[in-house]
Amino acid sequence: MDLPEPTFQVTPYGDVDAKRLESLRDSFDTTSLLKLVDRLDGLQARLKPIGGIRDDLLRLHGMAHTVLNGNPLSRPSGDLDIWEEAAELANEFRDLAKVFLQAAEQVEPLAELRPDQGD
Repeated sequence: MDLPEPTFQVTPYGDVDAKRLESLRDSFDTTSLLKLVDRLDGLQARLKPIGGIRDDLLRLHGMAHTVLNGNPLSRPSGDLDIWEEAAELANEFRDLAKVFLQAAEQVEPLAELRPDQGD
């Protein structure tokens, strides 16, 4: 009796698709994940709770609340106009989105190790 070759392989971290595993062994550089960690570490400066994007958003809210709702100034006006502040934040969010999309693409091959469930 000939048994079909299994389509999965047992690993210490769960069953994985055997063919994809073999392909990734030949093509996936695990050090790329460490480089991703370094890249995310570099972003932490902007994501920190004080002096980061959060504070910039709160400043923009105060500006918008004054300009749009007629609220009194909540803080002194700065060097940037409201539209400049908003444009800088929008661009920064786009840049962050690109980094996170690239990170998702980088780890996606490992998610594709999911074995065929025979559905």
